Amino acid sequence: MKPAIIAINPIINDWNGQLSIIRKAISEAKNRSADLLVFPELAISGPDAKDIFLRKDTAVMAEQVLSQIAPLTKDITLIIGTPIEHNGKLYNVAAIFNDGLLIALVPKRYPKHYTQEDKWFERWDFAITEPHYGATIGHFHSTIPGLENLEIIVGNIKNHPVPARGALCVQLYNRTFCLGEYREQLDNALEYSFTHNIMFVRANILGSDDGTHIYDGGSYIVENGHIVSLSQRFSFNQEFVITCTSDEIPKEFDPSLAQFKSSGSCPLCEDDYDYAELELALCLGLNDYLKKSHISKLCLALSGGRDSAMIAVLAGRLIALTNPDKSSDELKNIMKDFLITAYLPSQFSSSTGTQNAALALAEHFGFNCPIIPIGDIAAQTITTIEASINRKLTWETDDLTLQNVQARTRSSIIWTLANANDAMLLTTGNMSEAAVGYATMDGDTSGCLDPIGNIPKTLVSRWLQWARNFHNIPALDLVFAQPPSAELRPLEQNQADETDLMPYRILDAYMDGFINLKMSPKVCLRYMKQNCGDYYKSDEDIKNDIMKFLKMATRAQWKRVRFANSFIVSKYDLAPDSGLSWPCLQDPFSQICKNL
Repeated sequence: MKPAIIAINPIINDWNGQLSIIRKAISEAKNRSADLLVFPELAISGPDAKDIFLRKDTAVMAEQVLSQIAPLTKDITLIIGTPIEHNGKLYNVAAIFNDGLLIALVPKRYPKHYTQEDKWFERWDFAITEPHYGATIGHFHSTIPGLENLEIIVGNIKNHPVPARGALCVQLYNRTFCLGEYREQLDNALEYSFTHNIMFVRANILGSDDGTHIYDGGSYIVENGHIVSLSQRFSFNQEFVITCTSDEIPKEFDPSLAQFKSSGSCPLCEDDYDYAELELALCLGLNDYLKKSHISKLCLALSGGRDSAMIAVLAGRLIALTNPDKSSDELKNIMKDFLITAYLPSQFSSSTGTQNAALALAEHFGFNCPIIPIGDIAAQTITTIEASINRKLTWETDDLTLQNVQARTRSSIIWTLANANDAMLLTTGNMSEAAVGYATMDGDTSGCLDPIGNIPKTLVSRWLQWARNFHNIPALDLVFAQPPSAELRPLEQNQADETDLMPYRILDAYMDGFINLKMSPKVCLRYMKQNCGDYYKSDEDIKNDIMKFLKMATRAQWKRVRFANSFIVSKYDLAPDSGLSWPCLQDPFSQICKNL
């Protein structure tokens, strides 16, 4: 049997669109003489429909699509993921068609513990198999010639019985992108296929449905420890991606990224790999967010610092990736309309260094970056408040107030600029700052989407250093010349983020220890001595920073609840609905640090 896999990028509730893509994909597979065609889990509905799964018309529309797929499967076996209603309950299933008939529905196997999907889908009892519209639902067992050894896995392979030796094992399981995991998953699949002497077919969805999760479309077919076929990942503006044959696999460092060689994002060696993957994932997420929200422009307050610089570079890379045949001058012309920016200096704080960095980035990529001073507007706000409270606001008594008024003035201006250009405003907070609430609510947190909200500050800096060399962006040297700073205090105070907080490598170590690894303060003290002993002089210094970090982190939960969506690309995240579900009101000193 000659299998092929189709990765599609679905749009929630676009049932006709999905059906049209599926028709074209089946036709392409037949043209390539495939006998078995596999689509990803929930390919018909999209994987992140969430409470839309609970709508009655969702199951109705999904079954209508299934009924129209059936006639297209003459002379081919097709497996596709879909929601299905059975006896008044909704199941996440793989639908199996053979020669024009729906022959079986195989439900997803879940772990014993509760999962988020339990809100939407029922769990099937695999001890039973029942009829459903002429097919069966439950465990799959076929007597059809050529399909006798076919085993279907929906979900994590760990929840499935060990396949029989010599089986053709098909897995529908959407794994969200996470830095560095693709090759690990592929290596595990190769080992699994070798250990059990099977052909293993793994399908994954492509794109982003919800502006948070990203799927790379990484699908592959392996047999007895060898790669038979694989698909290109992170494909932009394509209706579907089909796996290539073994003799078509490119001879690149990572064949699944070879398509980006012409656009300059194909990693050349191990040192490039994580950074190139991160770039492609974030650009794919941005591209999908724009396309699926019917927006054609981005807007950004360009400060000349690292965070906004990373987003500006990503915008430039997105244009390059979606226009691989354009010259550099043509790309610059596109960028003029695509990215709306402004540099917003205040009378208190803005330095010429950050201004020069912002303008250099604008010149490199070709977008406009007008300088819009905010000093007079902020001063008018201060004057109005001073008249109301009948006293002067000073840096000695009102430091935070005077900082925040600048950030919120910038917010009003950049929002207005975005609205006037019908553009989507991006916010620029990184995960390190989100962990400790180092942000002005309704100031620098303003925006529809934060592309780097799941990226630690240390990784932001490393990625920019890589991008500067890999993509030849000399303008970034001016960004690196400035220490990270909110630039909200007068210049003579030399405000720096790492003075207000702590060095970012130290902050990121605390974030990893407390939030990712869930350490107690005592364990974290040992962890910091082991990993950051070169920075600390004594245990007392570590204890003081533990207290400082926990105070900021716990008291910032109310901010994180209100932050813009971020693309999740790391192993953990701080989003209250998917990552860090801390209460807004807690006291770290009387509880967490009690016995430190």
